[in-house]
Order: sequence, then C-alpha cells, then structure tokens
Amino acid sequence: MITIIMEKRVIPMMNKSKTILKMIGHELRLSLRSKWLLNFTILFMAMAALFYFYGIKSIEADPTDVKYGLESVGVVDTGTVDPAYFGLEEISSSDNVNDEVNQHVGYNRAIAMLMNLSLWLIPIICLILGANSIIADKEGGRLSLYKTYQMPYFYYLFSKFIALSTSLIASLGISYGIFGVILSITGNAIEASFFLTFFLLNILLVITFSALSLFVGAISVTRMQGLSLALFIWSFLVFVYEFIIFSVVDVIPYAQKLNSMLILILLNPIESIRVWSIEQLNADYIFGPEFLILNEWGTNGILTNYIMISILFMVLIVLFVSNQVIKVRG
Repeated sequence: MITIIMEKRVIPMMNKSKTILKMIGHELRLSLRSKWLLNFTILFMAMAALFYFYGIKSIEADPTDVKYGLESVGVVDTGTVDPAYFGLEEISSSDNVNDEVNQHVGYNRAIAMLMNLSLWLIPIICLILGANSIIADKEGGRLSLYKTYQMPYFYYLFSKFIALSTSLIASLGISYGIFGVILSITGNAIEASFFLTFFLLNILLVITFSALSLFVGAISVTRMQGLSLALFIWSFLVFVYEFIIFSVVDVIPYAQKLNSMLILILLNPIESIRVWSIEQLNADYIFGPEFLILNEWGTNGILTNYIMISILFMVLIVLFVSNQVIKVRG
C-alpha cells in the first residue's frame, strides 16, 4: 500500500521535471538561434579587445616609473638621502620590467572599464531580450496555445528565465573566454582574481535582469510598450536611483545612516553588485573613512552574504509577481 502511494507521488513529479526540462530545451534552442545573441557575442569580444588596447595605450601615454620601494607602494621619494638608509633597494627599470608593468596595469584598467560598461549595458540587453521573447509569444499566439494545455504559467516563465540566463552567460563566456585565451597565448599577463570578479559581476547582472525582464514581458502588450518600460526601469536603476540615495541619506539621522545606506544599496541590484565588485577588488577605500565598515563586512563575508541573499529574494519575488500578472493579463 505504501509503495503504491509513493509511486503515485513520484510519477507526477517525474512528469513535471520532464516537462520543465523539455520546455527549457525548446526555449534554449530558440535563444541560441537568435541573431541578436550572435551580435551580442561579437560585441562583447570587440569591447574586450577595444578596452584592453585602450588600457595599454593609456599606460604608454602615462607610463609607470618605479625607482625605489615596493611595486605595491609605487614611487618613494627619498630626496638627497641614500635610499638604503630607509631599507629600500633600487628596482630595475629595464624595458622588459616596464613593459610587464604596463601590460599588467593596462589589463586592470581595461577590466575596470569593462565592469562599468557591463553595469550599464548588460541590464538593458537582458530586459529587451527577455521582454521581447514573451511579447512575441503573445503576438504570435503561442502563449494562447499554452493556455489550452492547462499547465502552470510558472513552467513557462521559469523556462524563459533559465534559457535567457544560460544563453547570455554562454555568450559572455565564449566572447571574454576566447579573448582571455588569446591574451594568455600572446604572453600578456592576466590577473585571475580581477577577471573572475568581472565575470561573476556579469553573471549576477544576467541572472537578476533576466528575471526582471519576465515582469516587463508579462505586463506589456506590445513591443513598443515593452521597450518603453524596459528603458524606464533601466534608466531609473542606473541613473535616477543614485540621486534618490543621496537625497534620502542626507535627511537620515547619523546613527541610522550606515544601515539605511546598506538597505538602499541592496534594493537596487546594480548598486549592490557595484559595491560588491569594488569590495572584491580591495578598492573600497573610495567610499571614504565613514564607510570603512564595508571593508570589515567584506573581510568577514557578511557583505557578500547580504548581496547574494538580496539578489535571490529579488529573483523569487519577480518570478512570483510575473506569474500572477501573466495569469491576469496573459
């Protein structure tokens, strides 16, 4: 008797899993055949190459000249005093050393510029692609056909989310990965930690805004409406939200200012991912001495936990809201 009951429970679960996997596979094939995805892959490769060589040229125009001290410290001016008095030794300034330093710094500059560009470009790409995918199903009648199968809308939205996230992450991995291999073959130095942080930043952006694009597609009726809403959300999160943070923080009492600042940052995925990446690159001194506690939170892993939990909640909430909206407006 117990065996029969277990079989009745297991078989429907297996059928649901097979259905979801088939839907994800179908959506993934559609995404991979998209010309937009190919164009974005080429764009990512071109950006990586452009910004890397721009970084190298900027270093050549303003070369790094280290005469005394440690490489991590930079130039130490000893005046007329013998540097040995300070326990310093002269560092060789051969052309090979300078070239290696220039390549190292140029690569880091290129990654930093790509990070800033990703924070602007990846969100709007995800919003437009995801929203258009759902709107196309509405206009083409595929969503109406899906209704006749009496299946949960969550399957449909979840398959869209996984397919879009996977295809864009694959596009980023191929484009930046190929360029990274080319750099390693040509002998250019690559900072593994820098590149890893940069790639994780892109993955977090793709996951978050792929989920948000489902809401845009669910609430929109036409492509123009979806494009307008996607641009509004993108411009608000990228540009307007910063001014809101500065305005709100100024009127908050000093005792609650730090916690309020953290909450406001976590409410915007772009700002939270930006702060996380800055902390991972050990550049959180730019926040000023008032917010040096972010460095402590980063060292303890608390900041990373907060941001990952906030992103997880955002994705779950957006999936739930999109599911409810598409039930009514689908």
